[in-house]
Formats: sequence, C-alpha cells, structure tokens
Amino acid sequence: MNDDVPFAHRRTDTIEKASTIFSSDPRFLAGWLEGSLADGSADSFSDIDLYLCVAEGAWEEVWPNRRDLIGRVAPILAAADVMGVFGIGCLLEGPVKLDVFFERESTLASKQRVAVKRLWGGDEVFARLRIGDDLGDDSIARALEYTVLGFLQGATWPVRMLARGQRRTFLFGTMMLIENGLVPLMLLEKDRRTFHRNMFTRAKMLAPEQQAEYVRLTDRVTAAVTENDRDAMRAVSIEIFQMLCRLGRAAFERYGLSFPPRVEDQMVSFYQREWPP
Repeated sequence: MNDDVPFAHRRTDTIEKASTIFSSDPRFLAGWLEGSLADGSADSFSDIDLYLCVAEGAWEEVWPNRRDLIGRVAPILAAADVMGVFGIGCLLEGPVKLDVFFERESTLASKQRVAVKRLWGGDEVFARLRIGDDLGDDSIARALEYTVLGFLQGATWPVRMLARGQRRTFLFGTMMLIENGLVPLMLLEKDRRTFHRNMFTRAKMLAPEQQAEYVRLTDRVTAAVTENDRDAMRAVSIEIFQMLCRLGRAAFERYGLSFPPRVEDQMVSFYQREWPP
C-alpha cells in the first residue's frame, strides 16, 4: 500500500480527524475500522469503513443527526443511508469515500466481525466485540448458495442482452459474473471469508495460476466484445458458465448443499442453439 498516493493521504487525514472529533465527544464510547483497512487487504484506493459505538442514552440524539455529525469531519458532497443497518455512505469533500456505521452500546455483541482495527475507546467496549476469521459453515453456505443460485437463475441474460443489441451491457454483466461469481469460488478453498469481502479486493488475492486464469477470461471477453465477434462471445460465455457450475458444484458438496442437477446441460444447449447471430 503506497501512502504517497493522494487518495491514501486524504484517507489517513480523514481517519485522524474523525478520531479526534468523535473521541472527544462523550456520546461516542469507541471507534474502529472494519473492512479492508482492518483485515489487511486494503490498497492505496480502499475506502473507510468507520464504526462508532454510541452510548445507549445518546442514540435518539445521535442517529437523527448523523449527517451533521459527519459534516464536522468534512463537508458532505453526497450521502445515502445503507439499507438494512444503521449506516450512511458518504462522499466527503476532497474527495474522500467514508462509510460510517453507528452501533448502540447494547448491540455490540450481536454479530460476528471478521477484523477490527481499534482507533479509540476503552477495553470494556472492545471486549464485547465478537471477532474471528471464521464466520462458520452455516454463514458461508448461505452466502455460497445465494451467490451461485443468483447467477444460475439469471443465466439467460447474455442471450437476451445481445438479442436486444446491448453489447456493452453484455460486457459489463459478464465482468460482474467473473468478479462476483468465479473469483470468490476460486478463493473459497483457502479463504473462508471470500463472500464477505469487498468485491474489489478479491481478485488481487488469487494465487498466481488463478490470477492468470482471471486475466485470460477477462481479456477474452473484452476482445470478443470489442471485435463484435458473436461466436467468440458465445464460446467464452459457455466456458465461464461451465466453470461456474464446476466450481459451484464442488463447493456445494463441501458445504452440504444440493447443486441443481440439470442447469448446466440445459443452459449450454440454450447458448449453442439460440445465441444471437
């Protein structure tokens, strides 16, 4: 990680300023980082996942005023609440990407955390955090099933996109399939956290031979779309789908899941029969 990169320099300054501001406010009992800056997978362009422990009696004051509180660190250019949690994603002046998650003091032990980098706060707060690399077989199996079945149930989209003339959308969708489908499956045997990592950090964690395969596939897709070679697009799409099935089937077996028995043959036949000319 190169801290001379302007983005990384602004990120460091933002973390230091946020720590100074929030640690001096008695409503915030502790602050820490999660995500790539905590688990060691960050690079010079990783964003900030800041977590704030809010004193129980201060919650009703803090959460409704979250934007004003974050604006004390730097002016907010744009912000949106994170669905399903008490968090807000912000683009700060600079620009700096900062996501802030507010946690009640009473709920600290309610979830498993992969990694935490302590910024400030007492030992009694951090002693209540459940931290560990292994998220458990059940959690991994749920993420595995959700990811693979999600891609499988949408497997007709390449044909539909090309038939509609949406070649660039086809390219984007195929790249997302590689990044969010194949890459985590390639990593799963050695990294049980793969489905819970940021999608932009996973590819660089591949072993050299896996990295070569990743580059080969992305280059093939890009070349086929650039040249508008429909036969090449079909060939690489079939290869990617069969690879997804092969890796997915093996992972499903390891985690006691049932892989759909007919989907591979049906979809390969579909691609060969109905691919737009």
